[in-house]
Amino acid sequence: MKQNAATVWTSPLVGTERAFFERYKEELRKGYKASVQRLVDAWEASAATVTALTRKRSRHVRLLTFFGTIVLRCREGIGEDGHWRCPALTYLGLKSNQRYSPDIERRMAVLAAETLSYEKASSVGNEAAWLTFSDNAVHAAIVRLSEAAQTAPPEGPCAGAAGPEDTLIVMADGWNARHRGENWGRHKTNRKLPERVHWHEIRSAVLFKLSALLAVSGKRKAIMEKHVVAVPAETSPYDFGVLLHREAIRMGLLRAKHVFFVMDGGVWLWNIYKDRFEKCSKAMLDFYHLSQHLHTLGAALYGTGSAKAQAWCATILHDLKHKSPKRLFKTLDQLLQEPPSQDPATLEVIKEQNAYFTNHAEHMDYAANAALGVPIGSGSVESLCSQFQNRLKRTGQFWTKEGFAALLRVIVRKWNGELDSLWQAAAA
Repeated sequence: MKQNAATVWTSPLVGTERAFFERYKEELRKGYKASVQRLVDAWEASAATVTALTRKRSRHVRLLTFFGTIVLRCREGIGEDGHWRCPALTYLGLKSNQRYSPDIERRMAVLAAETLSYEKASSVGNEAAWLTFSDNAVHAAIVRLSEAAQTAPPEGPCAGAAGPEDTLIVMADGWNARHRGENWGRHKTNRKLPERVHWHEIRSAVLFKLSALLAVSGKRKAIMEKHVVAVPAETSPYDFGVLLHREAIRMGLLRAKHVFFVMDGGVWLWNIYKDRFEKCSKAMLDFYHLSQHLHTLGAALYGTGSAKAQAWCATILHDLKHKSPKRLFKTLDQLLQEPPSQDPATLEVIKEQNAYFTNHAEHMDYAANAALGVPIGSGSVESLCSQFQNRLKRTGQFWTKEGFAALLRVIVRKWNGELDSLWQAAAA
């Protein structure tokens, strides 16, 4: 039974905290403005770039902060290049037309990365963080921060980088995201139109120290500290490899005692390994991916889903996981010399799978690697891809290439704990 609204009791404290903050916010705004102005004045008094300016004049810079709008008085003038400059903006890490403080932009970035919606970020900001900004403002901030991410890649060692006694694990894979096609928005019943929705592979990777892989319950393990790499749609495998190698160096690739690159059978992945990692790491074929090929061979020999095929695969996989690949290659030799059937389709599967396993003969040392604690499967990067998909491939999400790329870059910086690097001030 619905209660009468007049009889429902509401705590007298509801809304009082925000009201109290609003009452004293003006005092906080004035104090914050004075503090920042003193910072600017002290820096300008001794900055050579300010002294070198000609035709100096005051410039008033408006900036929206958590406490409200502040107006700063800065010196500007003509620099050596003949253009008007305001060195204090560079010193503060602000763009000439920047409206929001770095702190507000950071909150926008976090809200957008967590809600995956500019409208939701605006709503949550107002209701939960006591911030008032529009969804257009959030979008503009993400675009600007994406540009900063492109022009100023993070430098120096990552948090959790491997040292001389550590083992570094690298895993890479791809996942698909929906993008808007050229004819997005047109009526879907018009079959003559090109594809309205385009699917794009998003290449991603995860890097972590072996010591960061800890058991959390039973056989389940979790990575306590990791570094993520992901690139927008239509990034070539070569460019992804360049970025992955650079981030691997930041994660201790050249310092670690051992480095393992775990991946499935994707050709583009193995090309990256041979091009960038072969001389400094050991490759390992994902055990689950290998088992898929073995089951394909078993199905051709004994019938799809048959008990004999399952038992045959289980015996070989057990030896691969706990002993060595010897049984596998001995079996392959026997199949080539004395095939169980002269059926052309069966013979073709035997040849194909033999070539596949032979090509990866050096990448199956599962027993020895497992003894070291090294994962023999690429589950960690598959989990990463799943996390991306849970956030960026939801029902009704169809991205523009530019919008997807901008938000992806910000998400990666946030996940890596490097979001603050997007506001690095240049030398003024």
